[in-house]
Amino acid sequence: MIYVHGKQVAVIGLGRSGYSAARLLSVHGAHVVVLDDKTPEKLTPFIERSKDLANTKLVLGGIEASTVLSSDLVVTSPGVPFHHPVLKRAREKGIPVIGELELAFGYCPASIAAITGTNGKTTTTTLTAAMIQAGGKKGIACGNIGKAFSETVFELSTEDWAVLEVSSFQLETIQEFRANVAAILNVTPDHLDRHEDMQGYVETKARIFENQKPGDAALLNVMDKYTPIFSNLIKGQLYLFGFTGGKSVQKPGCFVVGDQIELLGRKLISISDLKIPGPHNLENACASALMASLAGIPDGIIAKTLADFTGVEHRLEPAGEVNGVRFVNDSKGTNVDSVMKALESFERPIVLMLGGRDKAGDFTKLAPLVKEKVTRIVAFGECKNKVVQQLGGTVTVVEAGSLEEAVGGAFTASEKGGVVLFSPGCASFDMFKNYEDRGRQFKGVVEKIASNKSGKVNV
Repeated sequence: MIYVHGKQVAVIGLGRSGYSAARLLSVHGAHVVVLDDKTPEKLTPFIERSKDLANTKLVLGGIEASTVLSSDLVVTSPGVPFHHPVLKRAREKGIPVIGELELAFGYCPASIAAITGTNGKTTTTTLTAAMIQAGGKKGIACGNIGKAFSETVFELSTEDWAVLEVSSFQLETIQEFRANVAAILNVTPDHLDRHEDMQGYVETKARIFENQKPGDAALLNVMDKYTPIFSNLIKGQLYLFGFTGGKSVQKPGCFVVGDQIELLGRKLISISDLKIPGPHNLENACASALMASLAGIPDGIIAKTLADFTGVEHRLEPAGEVNGVRFVNDSKGTNVDSVMKALESFERPIVLMLGGRDKAGDFTKLAPLVKEKVTRIVAFGECKNKVVQQLGGTVTVVEAGSLEEAVGGAFTASEKGGVVLFSPGCASFDMFKNYEDRGRQFKGVVEKIASNKSGKVNV
């Protein structure tokens, strides 16, 4: 536990995690100053909630270095780069700088299952928590989804499980954070605008195993190219999951074997009984089943939860059908690899909506799948020109100036029986608050199209 009573603590960022960190610190007797460079009108909900926090002051519209550098502790939000000048100066001065994940860990009484990876985190976290709940235990999905970890610790006891979706941004600032069960689902290029290169990204992901002990469990994707590297860092029991490619696997785990999923050598469920589409979701299902089993959940309950699970919002989420054209909301697809997985999930002809704020992704990697499955690309957002440059020679690419124009154009270009796939492959912050806001706005435009009974685009 981090002792904060009576200490001066600076919290950087008044968002979901920043507010929750401030609340936890306030409850434990700290004197808190929350700093954010956003103006008050952009932070209204959190400002209102912060009024009830004791010994808490807000400094908005800028991050005052003097305030940060006079603190005993700095707690930073995941959206603030680790190398931010103010954080760098604080570390140089010897002031501890931790993230909200590390702070909450110090006050968490429950067991922890932590999930990271480039893609599949939200689905796997949600599904694992659902299995634990179905097994009669309290399992709360939190962290990078749902409630912040700092908010959740108030609800947990020693008998419970915190099921954490953990991003690389959160892992940058851990010190003692330890998961009883930890998984890296996969690693492909992402966030290279922040981590500078692939080596830095991989090393940050590996930190999820950093503080594990021999009695803990570490899960890795048997087919991921970085698994041999991660395997050398494991201090606990190693488990594998996913597709074996017909090879014999010596480590225990959960695998896709023919038309079945097998858990620790036992047949668990037929693939045909699952509702979530795509081979990547079979990997997610294996990881979730394995984590739930390690949390003590019986096979029958795990299998039933898998059979009942229909997916999560914004991840290959059905968003409606108009005149035989299916709309799919994959706003959570924020990198090139996630778009590839989305494309692999459909046999129908696809009109792909691609664009947003660039994360140094390479869209040319999509070319083979685009050539095979996509009839047209509608590019939007800040990096639409890059989409045109990198994929324009593969398929027809048209540009749109707004989300409404993009959805309308995609629908017009679609054929009956086809799919409009909204899988941007980019960050959302050029036009939207976050990927959730982007996905909901997409669904809102689809609703407008569906409400026009003539089937014409009128958005």
